[in-house]
Amino acid sequence: MRGESVRLDGVSRRFGDLKAVDGISVEIPNGSFFSLLGPSGCGKSTTLRMIAGFEIPDEGRVLIGEKDVTREEARKRPTVMVFQNYALFPHMTVRENVEYGLRVRNVSKADRKTRVLDALKRVDMDNFVDTAVTSLSGGQQQRIALARAIAIEPQVILFDEPLSNLDVALRQQTRIELKDLQRRLGLTSIYVTHDQEEALALSDQIAVMRDGRIVQVGEPRALYDNPKTAFVASFLGGSNVLTDPAIAFELTGKTLRSGEAVAIRAEHVQIEEDGPFKADVVSRQFLGMITEVELRFKGVALIAKTTAVVPSEERLSFHVLASTVVINDL
Repeated sequence: MRGESVRLDGVSRRFGDLKAVDGISVEIPNGSFFSLLGPSGCGKSTTLRMIAGFEIPDEGRVLIGEKDVTREEARKRPTVMVFQNYALFPHMTVRENVEYGLRVRNVSKADRKTRVLDALKRVDMDNFVDTAVTSLSGGQQQRIALARAIAIEPQVILFDEPLSNLDVALRQQTRIELKDLQRRLGLTSIYVTHDQEEALALSDQIAVMRDGRIVQVGEPRALYDNPKTAFVASFLGGSNVLTDPAIAFELTGKTLRSGEAVAIRAEHVQIEEDGPFKADVVSRQFLGMITEVELRFKGVALIAKTTAVVPSEERLSFHVLASTVVINDL
């Protein structure tokens, strides 16, 4: 298998008076794992559906490789979708579910058998060929959905929040397996999620979306360390966003211009006995590996996350390790 690049060129989609997607342009390299990340209603699923061919853009073009597929039917595109609810047929066995897409494409019986077994081996489910899908766990059903997708040998695989139905532990394990499978297959993968941790863990690149537009694209580390707007800083992992120039300068030494703010990651608010600043403790939450502390400094709320033991005092000292100047768009 091999992946193809995907390019969106000024793509827009309206539903009545609502502009769900507003002039998106982005290029997704072949063989990469690319995530569309944003809150509910930002247009990420509509964007994915336009790539799949389930929605037709009102404006702009969708290209896969060098081919313009904007008006091409979904079944004729070299894409396949893995849905949130898996979309497996409950009355069919594992083999029949994986084989379904091949039957629709009129693949010969002999070729179907080979491709079904190969796909199941790739997801470590070849021992469940004749099992009823209803007897499988959620994680196993997710693997069958993946096997059905890769059996048709697509060039682009599309994921619409495929892990959201799994519990936390299984979700973490499945995303490791998913990333490993994607690397082995070399397929271009486009992944829709509202889960920041999931996007950071899986992606080669992330496009952060808001109100139908892409506000920033980049590698996970680059986005996390250098958000360009307050929205990206807050949405991607959470930040303390300071809009008061006097407070921002006192804590970080950075002078703000009109329309700017300072973003401080919660893990960069370091609680320590001899820190230069003192703040009131509003709340503490023990979260296992970390403790989250809400502080109030001169009327401004700050969240600190630390792996250290937090003293029980009502006031704590702290200092700021790092900060980023961003456009204040909140």
